[in-house]
Amino acid sequence: MMKRLYDLANLVLLLLTAVLLYGAYGKLPARIPMHFGLDGRPDRWGGRGELIVLAVLPFVMTAAFYALLRFVPRMSADSRRLNIPHKEEFFRLPAEKREIYWDLIKEFFAALAVSLNFLFYTLIRATVRIAEGGTSLLPFKLMFPALGLMALMMIVYIRRMFTLPGKLIRGEE
Repeated sequence: MMKRLYDLANLVLLLLTAVLLYGAYGKLPARIPMHFGLDGRPDRWGGRGELIVLAVLPFVMTAAFYALLRFVPRMSADSRRLNIPHKEEFFRLPAEKREIYWDLIKEFFAALAVSLNFLFYTLIRATVRIAEGGTSLLPFKLMFPALGLMALMMIVYIRRMFTLPGKLIRGEE
């Protein structure tokens, strides 16, 4: 269920990024900020083409994560490709029990893609606003929630990935 929600969130965030860039590109000056210092001020400038490269990155990363998810079933067939607690006992479980773990791995990568897409969207949106003269500083009030979401998802899912094999073995899941 959560993976479908993450899939939808990824689609929406990627579409928002594309629409933002498409709508703003023609109005952007030739020189736009491409890197920011710790104080939020631009410290490197580049051309509009560099913004396209930055906007393509979330699409490429999302595609890579979803391509990686296609290999998860192959991992489930070979215990040498996995390093989890209780590995030997885990691989003795019936396939339908192990599938619960593989579904969690798929959910994790979809969630990680959401957090990265949200981070890139906020960064591209802020870059466009600064280039258009709407503000002069990178708005950390938008960046911190994106980074916080990423940290929270990493903590929650890594914890779940380490505890789930033991729960499956003990019959708690």
